[in-house]
Amino acid sequence: MNRRFSLLLLLLLVVAVIAAWTPAQTWLRQLTPTAMPTATHTHTPTPTPTATPTATVTPTATSTATPTPTATPTPTPSPTPIPTATPLPTPTYPPPEELHVPILMYHYVSALPADAGAVRRDLTVAPETFDAELKYLKDNGYQTVTLRDLYDALSVGRPLPDKPIVITVDDGYKDAYTEILPLLQKYDFVGVFFVLATPAHFEAPAYMTWADMKALADAGMSIQGHGRDHYDMRNRSVDFLVYQILGIKEAVEAHTDQQVTFFCYPAGKYDDRTLAVVESAGYLGAVTVEWGATERLDNRYTWPRIRVRGGWTPEEFAEVLEGLEK
Repeated sequence: MNRRFSLLLLLLLVVAVIAAWTPAQTWLRQLTPTAMPTATHTHTPTPTPTATPTATVTPTATSTATPTPTATPTPTPSPTPIPTATPLPTPTYPPPEELHVPILMYHYVSALPADAGAVRRDLTVAPETFDAELKYLKDNGYQTVTLRDLYDALSVGRPLPDKPIVITVDDGYKDAYTEILPLLQKYDFVGVFFVLATPAHFEAPAYMTWADMKALADAGMSIQGHGRDHYDMRNRSVDFLVYQILGIKEAVEAHTDQQVTFFCYPAGKYDDRTLAVVESAGYLGAVTVEWGATERLDNRYTWPRIRVRGGWTPEEFAEVLEGLEK
């Protein structure tokens, strides 16, 4: 009984061992490298690049490069010339040695004040008389020119009109702006105005202001120098003369934007020192109160003039001009 029991136990033990060994064997096989599936990394091997056969580069036909059109350089435009109303006449060569051109001298064109003395009456032309004198000039073919025109004719042969005449007005009184300017414009004439600086600086009622002078300059009139003050220029120091002669030139140019190139001696008084300072100050010429109508380059600092008298009638004015033509 015990033996049978022992055999039975032994048999059960063998069965148990066998039963236990089979799963263990399976498990061990799973751990064995051969049993384990080789992890084939599906890494796609980097394909050795099949060298694309170097294509025989068909040389691009060197197309004759269409040349970029060379832009014709735009020429720098020349300033558009200011058109002139009439072509400039051909200069006369050689220039004339002298000219006979009347340079008229006026002072006042206004009504006479009640207390006018002999000098004032002689220097004053009534507006209606001045109008008649200008009408006579216009009707008889006279054409006004400036002193610079006269100088250019003598120096470089610039032609003048057939009957040139210069109208000058001394001292710069107020009526130069209120009376003389409108009448000159009425006849398309130009005038030369010799002015003073001190009265304009202080705006003395009897004289033109700087604004009046600028208006004359803008209207085409010529504004020239007569001194800072109306002093006799004789027997003066150089400093005094420079202050008066150069001073008025600089003042007028500053206020009118117009070049000052001619001087008028106050009361017609001058000496050799005055002449030297006028020339050294850059003036091209000067006028006096001496009677005459002949101008040359060698007397350009003492050109004579024709004083128009206040007591003349229009007929007497005409007689004087006709006499100058003979």
